[in-house]
Amino acid sequence: MNSEGAFNTRRLVITAVLIAVSIVLSIPLNLGPLRALGFISFGAISITILVVPTIIGAILEGWVVGLIVGGAFGLFSMFLATQQPAGSPDALFADPFISVLPRLFIGPVAWLVYQGMRSASENVRLIGASVAGTLTNTLLVIGAISLRLGVPFFATLASVSINVILELIVGAVIVVAVVNAVRGTASGKGKSSV
Repeated sequence: MNSEGAFNTRRLVITAVLIAVSIVLSIPLNLGPLRALGFISFGAISITILVVPTIIGAILEGWVVGLIVGGAFGLFSMFLATQQPAGSPDALFADPFISVLPRLFIGPVAWLVYQGMRSASENVRLIGASVAGTLTNTLLVIGAISLRLGVPFFATLASVSINVILELIVGAVIVVAVVNAVRGTASGKGKSSV
C-alpha cells in the first residue's frame, strides 16, 4: 500500500469513483420502497448502504481516502437536505454538524479497526471494519441530532435498532464481496496485491 500522504493516479481514480458511487446511491428515486439506490424503506424498517463506499475506500486506500469520500458523502447529503421541505426529517441534514461532521470519521475509524485486527483472517478484518464504520456513522449522526435538537440519544438509538442491525449485516456482506473482488481483479489470482 502507498504511504497515506501520496496520491498517485490509482488512488485518485479510486477516490473519484467512490465519490461518484456515493452520489449515485444518494440520488432520490422515490420508487416505492426504493427511496434511493442506497436507501430502501419498508414502513418502519429502513436500510441504507450509503456508508459502504467510504468504508471500502478506507480499507483499499487508507484513512485519508476514507476521510475524503466520507466528506463528499456528507456534503452531498447536506445538499439534498436543502431541497427538502421545512419540517421533513431529511431537512435536519441541512445542518453540516449533522450531515458532514459525523461522516468524516467513518473512513478513519474503519481503517483503524481494519489495521488493528491484523492477526485476524481477512474476512473478519473486513467485517470488523464495516461494522465499525457503520456504527460510527449511526452513533455520531444520532449524537449530533441529540445535541442539536435535545432529543434523548438512547431512546433515538433504540428506535432505529432494527435498522442498524440490518445495515450492519448488509454492509458487511457488500464490503467483503467488493473488497475481495477488487483485490482479486487487481492481482489476477483472487489474492490482494494492494
